Amino acid sequence: MPRVANAALAAVLLLFLVPLFTHLDDVATSARVMLVLVALPFLVITVLCLMAAVRPGSVGRTFRRLARRR
Repeated sequence: MPRVANAALAAVLLLFLVPLFTHLDDVATSARVMLVLVALPFLVITVLCLMAAVRPGSVGRTFRRLARRR
């Protein structure tokens, strides 16, 4: 069930992010910068959801591995 939920959440977020990035040519530079900055957290969440959908537990292992290196 978590794989399906993570994949569904990633798909919903991609439904909003893909049109945003494909239509950036029509927007002024200042608005383009602001839209990209606002969309970055959602892009990170989407990538993490896709990682968790492919391999459950991989996100937690990655963060634990990075914490041990510090």
